[in-house]
Amino acid sequence: MKDISEITSSLIPTLEGLEKGRLLYRRRQKTYLLILFIPLIALFAGSFLIEARIAGFIATGIWFVVGVILYQVRAASLGKTYVTDYKKAVIPGLLQSIDKDLKYEPGAGISTGAFEGTELFTTSPDRYRTEDLIHGTYGKTFLQLAEINAEERRTRRDSNGKTETYYVTIFKGLMLIADFHKDFHGRTFVLPDKAEKALGNVGRFFQKMGGRRETNLIRLEDPEFERAFAVYSTDEVEARYILSTAMLRRILDLRERFGKEVRLGFKDSCLTLAVPHSESYLEPKTALPATDTSQIGGMLFELKYFLETIEELDLNTRIWSKE
Repeated sequence: MKDISEITSSLIPTLEGLEKGRLLYRRRQKTYLLILFIPLIALFAGSFLIEARIAGFIATGIWFVVGVILYQVRAASLGKTYVTDYKKAVIPGLLQSIDKDLKYEPGAGISTGAFEGTELFTTSPDRYRTEDLIHGTYGKTFLQLAEINAEERRTRRDSNGKTETYYVTIFKGLMLIADFHKDFHGRTFVLPDKAEKALGNVGRFFQKMGGRRETNLIRLEDPEFERAFAVYSTDEVEARYILSTAMLRRILDLRERFGKEVRLGFKDSCLTLAVPHSESYLEPKTALPATDTSQIGGMLFELKYFLETIEELDLNTRIWSKE
C-alpha cells in the first residue's frame, strides 16, 4: 500500500485544480460579506437618525435576511462544494494507506434507525444529520464510522406568551459501530456516571430508575471504573464476561483519550462507541491553500486516531466465536 508521501505526490495535480475553486470561494466570501455588512451597518445607524425608527429597523431586518440569502447562494455554496470535492479527492487514498478494504462515502452516514437502535441515547431525534461514512473491514473487524448531529425539538413560551420552537443537542460527534464477533444474548451499556458523581448514594437510586428497557444497574469491582461509568445490562453474567478486567482498562483508556462523555453499547453482536466531538471531522481549512499538504497529514492522523480504537479494544483478536 502507498505511504503518505506517495499519496501526497499523486494528489498534487488534483489539489492544484481544487485551489482554483478555493480561491473563487474566498473572493466571493469577502465580496458578499461586505455587501451584507456595509449596508446593514449604515441602515442600523441611520435608524437612530430618523424619526421613523421602526421603519428603519424593519428595513435593517429585511436587508439582513436578503444579505444572508445572497451570501449562502453566491458564496457559502462554493465553500461547501470545495470542501466536498477536497474530501472526495483525498480521503479514499488515505483510507487505502490504512487498510485497502475501507471505503468512504461523503454523503452517506449511519441511519436514524441504526442510531436509535444503539440505545445509547433514549431520546429520538427530531432533526438528524449524518455524513462522512467510512465502512468496510479494518484488520478482521467490519465497521461503520460516521459523523452525526442529532437534535430534539422543544417548545417554550416567551414573556409575551408566544410559543417558540428550539432544538437541543442529543448527540453531536462520531459514532463507531463495529463487529464484536460474538452473538450477545443480552444488551449491555456503559454510560458516563454523572448521577452518582453529582448526588452520591442518592445518585445510585436515580441510576436504577434511569436504565435502558429491561436493564439493571450492574455494580463492578473496579473502583476507578465505577467512578467514571454506570453499567446497565439485561444479562449480568454476560456483562461481567464482556467487561473483563482487561476490557475495563481499555475503556478507561478510551475515556482518557476521547473525554468523559464517551458511551459504549454491546448489542446484536456489535460494539457501538459514541464520542462527542464539537469540531468538524475530516474538514479541510478553506483559509489554507488546497496544495498545502500538511492538511493531508492532519487528516491521516485523525483517521488513524479514531480507527486505532479497534486495536485499543482488541477487536481484531478473535477470542470468541459466533454461535
